[in-house]
Amino acid sequence: MAHLYSAPVKTSDPTATLTSRSLPSVAPRRGDRGHHITGLSRMSGPTPSAPRPRLAPHWRHRVVAVLAAALLLLSRGVAPAGEMVARAQDDATPAATREVPPPPDVSAAAAIAVDIDSDQVLYALNADEPRAPASTTKMATALVVTRNVEDPEGVNVVVEEGDTVDVTVFSNMGFEAGDTLTVQDLLYGLLLPSGNDAAKALARTVGADLPGGDADPTKAFVDAMNALAADLGATETTFKNPAGEDEEGQVSTARDLAIIAAALLDDPILATIVATPEMYVVSAGPEARGFNLVNTNQTLLREEGILGVKTGTTEAAGGCLVAAARVAESRVVTVVLGSEIVDDAALSGSLSEDPRFVDTLRLIRGLFQDYEWVSPTDQESVPSLASLEEALAVWGVTMDNTADLVVPAGSREDLSFRLRLGPSGQAGDEVGRVLFFAGPDLIAERPLYQM
Repeated sequence: MAHLYSAPVKTSDPTATLTSRSLPSVAPRRGDRGHHITGLSRMSGPTPSAPRPRLAPHWRHRVVAVLAAALLLLSRGVAPAGEMVARAQDDATPAATREVPPPPDVSAAAAIAVDIDSDQVLYALNADEPRAPASTTKMATALVVTRNVEDPEGVNVVVEEGDTVDVTVFSNMGFEAGDTLTVQDLLYGLLLPSGNDAAKALARTVGADLPGGDADPTKAFVDAMNALAADLGATETTFKNPAGEDEEGQVSTARDLAIIAAALLDDPILATIVATPEMYVVSAGPEARGFNLVNTNQTLLREEGILGVKTGTTEAAGGCLVAAARVAESRVVTVVLGSEIVDDAALSGSLSEDPRFVDTLRLIRGLFQDYEWVSPTDQESVPSLASLEEALAVWGVTMDNTADLVVPAGSREDLSFRLRLGPSGQAGDEVGRVLFFAGPDLIAERPLYQM
């Protein structure tokens, strides 16, 4: 499965390209429907052009179609300011991808900010450096649960002695052996107070029904966590336990945690839970009693626009925070890892005193200074993209993702686009890409589908 934030597909094959400023090349290129093109790629730089191959007969027809489409666009008056030139060429001109800038001054050892709706990386600092993830691990724990339990509210779990933890050492929900809670209750206990005890109970319960779960439910569950990470494209992540405790080999990266957070935010149950400041749940037995669960994500409690997601702190990991915020009409995920750990007793409750929260707010607030969000379909506010809709119609293709583009502040007037098309296909097939540029720099790519 191609993964979110995967590398842009670069090819030296011929391409079919139509731009808002010119009409370059034709290319037989077609990606798989699930592939997402984003700046979260670990690869960068253009692919050198190969020697020019001779065009097959059906590609010569495609070249003619390019020229015809250009004349049609010109006749309809959709060319941007400046001259639109139609030209056919056998090799694709590589696009220079915009270099992702470092974040504003932060104390964290690693950080990233990603608009997960436009699939654009906005800041990056040591984003691929493997680090202990602490309790941010529990995002993957929660995803494995919801992907294997159809009705979390309808499944009861009787707590066993092995599920409990030393409450003086580990973050916890606070249950005792014999307490009866639903899987949904335990998910709240996992993601709000960051309960290691909830992680153990969930792994034992859900893992029992997974392959290998008869022999070792927790190992089966952790194996499912690693399979999930691989499936999502979090390829630098390895889990050894479901709670995020420090253990040799338990590692992730800022980039991978952003990928996992994006998947969590697309899960309606989990997105609701991580956005909840406080929840009260009740054990059904043996003696009914309640648990008041408070979210450890202080930005959610005290900063407007925060959507979740998960805190984490261990000696090896330092202070960690994966957060999501609503910016314009988009969701932005930020990750900070390795911030300084501050003893809770030294804090007065202000966000300005805990380095991981300080770093996160600097990332989020910096976005408003360094970027602006524009709609690729808003022809009035972005005249340079006015011909996009017409160009798509001419080729009989559609762009499903119409989320706002994130552009460097002050570069709205420098926006342009290029269509890069392969052979036509069946309705719904991916047949090319639309590339968006700020000046000469590629800032985003989105797939195009046959209408």
